[in-house]
Amino acid sequence: MDKMSLETYYLVKTEARSMKAVTSIFLSAILSLLAASGPVEGKGKHTYRRAAPGASSGGVVLSTPNPQTALEHNNRGVELGSKGLWADAIREHELALHEEPNNATFRTNLSAAQLRYGDVLSGKHDYYNAIKQYRGALYVDPNNLPADEHLDNCLSALHKDPLSLKVRQQLGEDADVSGDYETAIVEYRKCVKMADDGPSHASLGRVLLKAGKPVDGFSELRIAVSKPWESKDKNELGACHRQIGDILKEFAFKAKETGRGTVGMKRLLNAATEYRRACTINPADAEAVKSFVEVVREGVAIKPCFDNYLMLGGAYLLAGDFSHAKLAYEQCYKLDSRNTALSPARVAFHQAVARSPLASPELVAESLAKVNKFLESEPDNARWWYILGRLKEHQADCDGAMDAYRRAEKINALIDPDLKMAISRLGGATAATAVAQTPGAASARPGTVTAGGTSTAGAVSSASPPSTAQTPAVDVKSLETYSRIEKTMQASPDSALQLVNELLDKNPSDGHAYLLKGSILQKQNQLDDAATAYRQADLFKEPDASSALRQVNTIRVQPHIQQADKYTQEGNYVGAADELRESIIMAPNLPVLHRKLAEVLGHLGDKSEADKELQKAAELEKSGK
Repeated sequence: MDKMSLETYYLVKTEARSMKAVTSIFLSAILSLLAASGPVEGKGKHTYRRAAPGASSGGVVLSTPNPQTALEHNNRGVELGSKGLWADAIREHELALHEEPNNATFRTNLSAAQLRYGDVLSGKHDYYNAIKQYRGALYVDPNNLPADEHLDNCLSALHKDPLSLKVRQQLGEDADVSGDYETAIVEYRKCVKMADDGPSHASLGRVLLKAGKPVDGFSELRIAVSKPWESKDKNELGACHRQIGDILKEFAFKAKETGRGTVGMKRLLNAATEYRRACTINPADAEAVKSFVEVVREGVAIKPCFDNYLMLGGAYLLAGDFSHAKLAYEQCYKLDSRNTALSPARVAFHQAVARSPLASPELVAESLAKVNKFLESEPDNARWWYILGRLKEHQADCDGAMDAYRRAEKINALIDPDLKMAISRLGGATAATAVAQTPGAASARPGTVTAGGTSTAGAVSSASPPSTAQTPAVDVKSLETYSRIEKTMQASPDSALQLVNELLDKNPSDGHAYLLKGSILQKQNQLDDAATAYRQADLFKEPDASSALRQVNTIRVQPHIQQADKYTQEGNYVGAADELRESIIMAPNLPVLHRKLAEVLGHLGDKSEADKELQKAAELEKSGK
């Protein structure tokens, strides 16, 4: 091969490339060809049969040896390209790059060959195939500026505006949906250059993940969350954080499997941070909340320290699982009762109870007693007064709520954005017209019209507020919806779940709706969510809810029980105790767990704690829970 042909091959249409890179490629090819003196004996499997050196193939004489190595495939590709046989040249360069995917020279050579072939096709006005070659060139080498320019020219020839972000996004989305990830990656890379914002990087990151490039996809998603996002796209931003968390979680489990516990723990904590950000941005992202709980529980299992239990409590709070949050915070108190982080955790817990329409009357009463106790030592704490007001609203104590809100306002009117609305919500009303958010509480809201046609705003009703133990009446419409849900459950669980969620949006205290929801989720094997739904149904005294909760919890804890039994057989009683304690956090009302833990604690010589567990098991068996 003469010097001029090689210069033509590498330099034509590549003026924008660095001269250093071009010179390196040129010299590499020259030295490779000079070093090849005669035929090479075959030592490996061939994908393509080639003519021997000096032989003629279709009138073309090839001087390079029959390719056996990546370098020889590259050299053969260079020779074929110099003779204008671009399709064959591209195949040889692809083989070279396949064998050495990190070889920058091979990557650049393949991109150059595809660029030249694209130019040939474009010259024949075969724009669609030319576009395919240009995209191939850009896929392997995003810095091939001539390929980028020529791709734009072909799109213009097909009456598509190459400078329109909307057009390039649509091309990327169409390719993504059809599974053509190579094209999608090229188009999304173009979008990133045109609009260096969060959504563009997110689209590129996601398609890289689909294409089996987790490291590149992860990097793009990390860039995406650091870029600007419009408010309308905030849920997408939350989804990005969730996906980053998913990748970190997967990496963490792999590290754990390979015995790198410290690395795995660090990745778990990073995953938890990403899930928490996702939940903060979009509290309705149930998948992020569920994953947040999962990774933190895993972290607690690896290292049951104060910080991990504290994070676990926060995760359960986001999930609305107050009973498990309480258990986690109790563990924190046992581990370090003087830790200053406990104070904000207490505030977060009682505020979550106060704001949740699903908090049980018993839990509200318990929080109310604790908040009153805190106020005895902190009478000037506006936050506690605000929480007290919300708790009293739960109990339909409008006068008490208003008094608490006024005290909070006097100390710090800006303590919470809801304070002003709360005062407006209850202004002048009495307990009979308070806004009720718990089962059995008064349902009339200020400003609504009663059955008799009288507005409740500012009026005093002569009726006493109903007891919190009173069961709300079920109307005919709800019964019809129950029937529809039960008929839909088998054929379309997703549709049934949508119906039951609509029912709960209208009446958050509908115990039967929660029972149905738990049944649907259990059929979908979403056992953690099913347990939460059954637990809510049980709080509202729904028949059969307790047994359903016990059944699903038995299923949920089986992996932990099996692992505990394995540890017990091996004599690893510490590991067995950890597994059983984790099970009890998930299902505190299963007597068998407490009995098994008592047995393990006996082996560890902790008779006092073993007796407590046996007593707890006996109490649960007696109560029938």
